[in-house]
Amino acid sequence: MVREQYLTTTDESGALAPVNEYIYMIGIYGWRKRCLYLFVLLLLIILVVNFALTIWILRVMWFNTVRELPLKDFRSHM
Repeated sequence: MVREQYLTTTDESGALAPVNEYIYMIGIYGWRKRCLYLFVLLLLIILVVNFALTIWILRVMWFNTVRELPLKDFRSHM
């Protein structure tokens, strides 16, 4: 919550003016920021490794859209 303290002012209006006691820092600082960056870096490394392994598997297994072998008819062996 925002803490504000109201003090009387010396101007001619005589109204109460807010005086902020704290300076609010918006963002993540310190060890939390380092851990967040480390976590994002770890996720990025995992993503790159997953893509590399996927491409490697696709190349090694020779997957393609054209089926070269005919389907076997297993009904004749029963």
